[in-house]
Amino acid sequence: MNSTNRIKKLLGTTLIAAAMMGGAPLGAQTAGDAQQITIPAQSLASALARFNAETGLQVVAPAELTRNRSSAVVDGVLTPEAALSALLAGTGLSYEVTSGGSYLITPAPEAPLQADGPVTLNTLTVTARRFEESLQDVPGSVLVLPDEEIERSNITDLDDIVLRAPNVNSIEGGAPTDAQLSIRGLSNLISASGTGPTNGVYIDEVIINPTGRNTGLNPTLVDLERVEVLYGPQGTTYGRGTIGGAINYVTKKPTEAFEASIEGQAASFPDGRIRGMVNGPILDNNLLNGRVTFFAEGANSFLDTPNLPDNEGLDTSDFGGRIALRSQPNDRLTIDFSATYERNNYVDSNTATEESIEAGERLLYLPNEEGDFSVDRFLTALRADYETGFGTASSITSFFIVEEDGVGDGDVSALDALVIGLKNQTRSIGQEFRFASDKLPLPYLGPTSFTVGTNFSFNRDQSENFSLSGSTLEFLFGGPGALTAESERNVTNFAVFGDVIFEPVERLELGAGVRFNLDHVEFEQSDTTSGVFLLLGGDPTSQFSDSETFTGISPKGSLTYSWTDDLSTYVTISTGYRSGGFNSSPNPVSQTFEEEKAINYEGGFRSGWLDNKVIVNGSGFATFYKDLQVFSNVPTIGLPITIIDNAAKARSIGAEISLRTFPIEGLFLGVDYGLAKTKFVEFEDSLVGDITGERLPNAPVHTFSLTGEYAHPVLDDTADAFFRTEYSYTSSFFNGVGDSIVAGEDFGSRNIINLRTGLRSENLEVELFIENLLDELYQTGETSGIVASLLGTPRQGEVGPPRHFGLRARVLF
Repeated sequence: MNSTNRIKKLLGTTLIAAAMMGGAPLGAQTAGDAQQITIPAQSLASALARFNAETGLQVVAPAELTRNRSSAVVDGVLTPEAALSALLAGTGLSYEVTSGGSYLITPAPEAPLQADGPVTLNTLTVTARRFEESLQDVPGSVLVLPDEEIERSNITDLDDIVLRAPNVNSIEGGAPTDAQLSIRGLSNLISASGTGPTNGVYIDEVIINPTGRNTGLNPTLVDLERVEVLYGPQGTTYGRGTIGGAINYVTKKPTEAFEASIEGQAASFPDGRIRGMVNGPILDNNLLNGRVTFFAEGANSFLDTPNLPDNEGLDTSDFGGRIALRSQPNDRLTIDFSATYERNNYVDSNTATEESIEAGERLLYLPNEEGDFSVDRFLTALRADYETGFGTASSITSFFIVEEDGVGDGDVSALDALVIGLKNQTRSIGQEFRFASDKLPLPYLGPTSFTVGTNFSFNRDQSENFSLSGSTLEFLFGGPGALTAESERNVTNFAVFGDVIFEPVERLELGAGVRFNLDHVEFEQSDTTSGVFLLLGGDPTSQFSDSETFTGISPKGSLTYSWTDDLSTYVTISTGYRSGGFNSSPNPVSQTFEEEKAINYEGGFRSGWLDNKVIVNGSGFATFYKDLQVFSNVPTIGLPITIIDNAAKARSIGAEISLRTFPIEGLFLGVDYGLAKTKFVEFEDSLVGDITGERLPNAPVHTFSLTGEYAHPVLDDTADAFFRTEYSYTSSFFNGVGDSIVAGEDFGSRNIINLRTGLRSENLEVELFIENLLDELYQTGETSGIVASLLGTPRQGEVGPPRHFGLRARVLF
């Protein structure tokens, strides 16, 4: 029994009508009759239109599936089914026959976790080069988690992806929705001082951290088609903010087939969760289809808070949803609109005293007042794709806003010493125009495709932070005080880009691309200091404003050779660029920081063995950085200040390897390993001293994950019983660089084991789970080292959740 076939993945479709293409009317040819069918190799969209014309049968295909795919030659006396199968050979696509007798083109189903004998792994689809293609064809390191894996591993946020992705790590940034993302040892900045991120995070190709602020970088993941982790500089294809890599969340799109689901979870952490989805037609004939997704969850803290009334803990709640619409008025045009909203309320992050973390028993969090924080995210996007006959013209318009607001106990102790507050807002407007050609038969170059485009975005980051003295400080220093900082950063980005892929000889593919970026940065800040805070250092008032324009060029080249149909090797040279900017905290030594540049050398292989029952992919890389932007805490007479400095030279050298296999009937195994050895090659003039030779922050050397699942048919083959285990290992890493207060704290290694068991049928899935089986206590961040050093209060560290268990059930309609 193939469990994948129980859940039909019906995508929104473009109708290739016989009348429009000059073919015979529907039903003119009986599906089972053989006939002479001759269709030369060409773009898949054109080949399907030719198939329709020759057979008189109706083919329904989504534009995003046919885009940039080519068909094989079909020539012979064949049934329509045999001819269509031949056309789709090697494309990663399949078809279904609808009740009306038409042919619905779909992605080839992902490999099931149980079948009659060892199964074949199907090719995964990715958009690493901004068009859909097989993962096995991409000349670069990419990890893909398809929807089936997302559901079965209960992946709900970035932290879950980190457990599966080699050479990826994340540190919490002070709030449950914040994240300091690291790819291959290159990490996003903790603060919002930058003008762009190190690693871009995208939802359907729309970046959600355009200014580098990590607030809201960890959204709740619901109803995804797949997750793509793209390693190494992605500056040519994705643009600014991808010098280390990128993560792209691809959401499921509306279809004309009605489907719905409801999912509930009851657990020890988070305590409760509910999710739902409804999809179906709004207007007939694909004129308008819709998909609505909603979610909500709540969690009680696993920390002890003895200084709060009734030890009430740190409760959090999260809710939101997405509305998606798709219109396909004809066989060439597809229009997608989506709007996503999420609200996260929290008292504070999962923070405990470092003494209690080291003791490993009772985790203590010691504020005497509850915090009250919230993060709101809103993203809307409008995309139009038009098939011209030899390529696809695309327009993507987006608007993104994230707001953070709140007040909390700044000293995090029984003292009434410090109150902190913040109000941050990031807004971004983006517009991209792109044209991606089909493969064109050009003389000398062979089959050739190209992509050209332009991108514009305006990004505004506004921040207002304040600190107020409490009674303890006022007693010690003889009076109250306040410290406020307001800043506004505007970044206008313009880019043009293009790449070309050609095959001059059989089995050899060459690629080249380049992107030009222009960033105009405007920055203003004003600080006001009064009372006790003046005694700790600082001016009563200070103001700073400046602007500068930065430009960068990011070229890329690749060579891929297919030794056989199942084995290929590649080499790439890619570059990355990130603009300079201005530090939020005025400092005469380093008010500005310079552009950052990177060049990456990479080689790898893609392989399938034993008739694709085993897939092994690997890559090795060496990335070299010039003027790497580094986050540092710099000591002063009073309060330390946070700035961005430029390391002269740094590098990251390592590898990724992955294996997927079905060794025996019903058993699936997946293995991923990452190695990243990083260091500052030259950083003698760091503002905190010579740190040449030190490892980069948030850069574990080893990451490893193992996923295994065994499924067996039960209940007269109407369901599968399954047992699943997930293991993840991350070696130790440092929190900071040359940090005179935190002293580059070392976070120890962690081993996480999750177990899941249950039943899956066509309409019902029930699962019992235990996550963090070994009850591993591990630290994910450090938030209050500076305050603790100044006030003598306990230092705080953020921790991951302890062992938790629960029941999850999903009903599909």
